[in-house]
Amino acid sequence: MSKGKGYKKPIIIIICVIVCIIGGAALYVYNLLDKINHVPLVHESEDTEVSNKKPEQMTPEDLGVSKDVPDYEETGVINVLLFGLDSREPGERSRSDAIMIATLDGKHKKIKLTSLMRDTYVSIPGKQDNRINAAYAFGGPALAIRTVNENYDMNIEKYVTVDFFSLEKVIDKLGGVEIDIEDYEVKHLNGLIQSLNNLHKHDKDSPLIESPGKQRLDGRQAVAYSRIRKVGDGDFQRTDRQRAVLKSLIKEATSVNLWEVPSILSMIFPEVETNFTKNEILKYGYTALESAKNGVEELRLPYEGTYEHRRIRGMAVLVPDMEQNRAVLHKFIYEED
Repeated sequence: MSKGKGYKKPIIIIICVIVCIIGGAALYVYNLLDKINHVPLVHESEDTEVSNKKPEQMTPEDLGVSKDVPDYEETGVINVLLFGLDSREPGERSRSDAIMIATLDGKHKKIKLTSLMRDTYVSIPGKQDNRINAAYAFGGPALAIRTVNENYDMNIEKYVTVDFFSLEKVIDKLGGVEIDIEDYEVKHLNGLIQSLNNLHKHDKDSPLIESPGKQRLDGRQAVAYSRIRKVGDGDFQRTDRQRAVLKSLIKEATSVNLWEVPSILSMIFPEVETNFTKNEILKYGYTALESAKNGVEELRLPYEGTYEHRRIRGMAVLVPDMEQNRAVLHKFIYEED
């Protein structure tokens, strides 16, 4: 046997071993996706329950998807609606305390977050006009998605929901988030931390914040921070805090060690409700991780100067100029080359 052939055999064996390791890891991660709380958007009816028929999947038309917005194949952009629920009990359906459009722009490798102010007064299909956060309580993610699509002329079909109980666990699993706390926020933040400590009587209390400045917050502290609304610019600044927590969480997620990923995913997946399938998560996951390295761009709607403060049926609401807000949103998401 020649010297060259003698070298080839161990190299081939090494390559086979590497392929088996990578393939085994990929299969393990794929199986971990079975842990995710996959909840497709379907039509609910008494007939379906009685006959045990499989519920019909909602169509883009059912979700109010705009036909005027370019699709993913054309732009490389997918929009997802994120809901943060202010539940007092695990599993409780409530109004969506945080509503964001998360945009993954695969073409430009960007992630964008758009906060929709919860007091925005909008048309809710089949219901009386109301605050936008009421749509989730009235009809779950399906009605909330349709409400956003029809008001903002969007093409959203996917959603991710997490309540504050779950968000706390996710943040803790990733080792906390780094947040810069202002001096005027400390007192109110500690009041909310104490309130959450009282709500979680059987858990270990999270410590109070001793001073302002940049610091690492645990899950409960971060959730409390994202709920501050009585100082600064009220609910407007609260959406800024919510995006700050999510941006820091994304940063933490992109910096975890490879060997930590299975443990993190096995804990996070059961805490999240979504209608993404396993294949869709794998399809967009790598692009999302690559794009997250470039930072996160952000927007808040209604945009400054495009709304009025009003009181309607006893509710303090923000009445937006929808035409202007649609234009701002679309320009932000579908930027021109």
